[in-house]
Amino acid sequence: MRIEFAANLWLGWRMGNFLHTLLLPFDSGALQPPAAGQNWVVLNAETLPLPVPSSPPSPSPPPDGGDWQNLRCEQGSRPRFLALEAAGYRVQPDLGDLRNLDTCLVLASRSRAVNERNMLRAWNALKPGGILVFAGDKTSGVQPMRKWVGRLAAIDGSLSKHHAVVFWLSKSGDDWGREVLQKPDSKFDRDDFQIAPGMFSENGPDTGSLLLAEHFDQRLRGRVADFGAGWGYLSHRLIQQCQRIERLELFEADWASLRAAKLNVGPTETKADYHWADLTCEAPRGPFDWVVMNPPFHTGRAALPELGQTFIEAAARCLPAGGRLLMVANTNLPYEKTLETLFKKVERLDQAKGFKVIEAVKGSR
Repeated sequence: MRIEFAANLWLGWRMGNFLHTLLLPFDSGALQPPAAGQNWVVLNAETLPLPVPSSPPSPSPPPDGGDWQNLRCEQGSRPRFLALEAAGYRVQPDLGDLRNLDTCLVLASRSRAVNERNMLRAWNALKPGGILVFAGDKTSGVQPMRKWVGRLAAIDGSLSKHHAVVFWLSKSGDDWGREVLQKPDSKFDRDDFQIAPGMFSENGPDTGSLLLAEHFDQRLRGRVADFGAGWGYLSHRLIQQCQRIERLELFEADWASLRAAKLNVGPTETKADYHWADLTCEAPRGPFDWVVMNPPFHTGRAALPELGQTFIEAAARCLPAGGRLLMVANTNLPYEKTLETLFKKVERLDQAKGFKVIEAVKGSR
């Protein structure tokens, strides 16, 4: 079983229940489905359990009628973006400035600050009388969000099923200002890196990346890749510390993080290229002299070390004989067996504060 299939299988089960809850008010008639010509948007979109062009038949019937295939979807996570695209949805990583919406569906993320920001965007973009719908499973903080929204406007209705909650309200009164946000919309850490809530390590460089960067020196040269670049901390350090790098290529699955990386590495930095990519299924164009990474091992809240193993496999495929992988990981993650299978030499360079730094050299086939 492929790693990404196993991860998506778990996500599909969780998100399926959550998304069925989203559709409850449309099933019950409490809300009307989209009509032709209406302007509907879905923020933090997922593939809905109803038929759209090119999608397989749904295991459950959709709400009666409705022009669901014309939803405009925003999703900055590359794996979910690709799933939406494959299912036939109109999807973009960033819809930009929203205006004159008839309805906006907001799906909960893991970040309270992201949820608040999306609700603010949605409310301000609605026409008078437009409908705002928010849904999430009960571990996503949906109940605190309902209380927060209820202090700003009247909640029209709420339903709970499948360990999830959906609530909705209609636009009346003025737009909301940014002062209503309880969580910061963006921040700068002590080194003036631009970081936004919801990104990995949103409070500044994580311990593993700090440890890995201590091993950047002039040996890193030529064409270098940063796998899972996040908001660009490791790439920033590579540019600053390794003058023999000729080309630095950043690969990151989160659209907002990649945009931040362009600012944090340096908007005028000519050595850097940026790739919005899902490394579990979109192969980078090698060869590289070095691959550097602090690979992810979570999908949602579930720990999935297999994701890191997939990153290691991707690195091995785009490194030639003599190419090197330099990576950091939690000490308890079982990556050595995968590394020893794919590389001729594997060495643990450092271990501190629960992390290990590993260098691996690719052999000839």
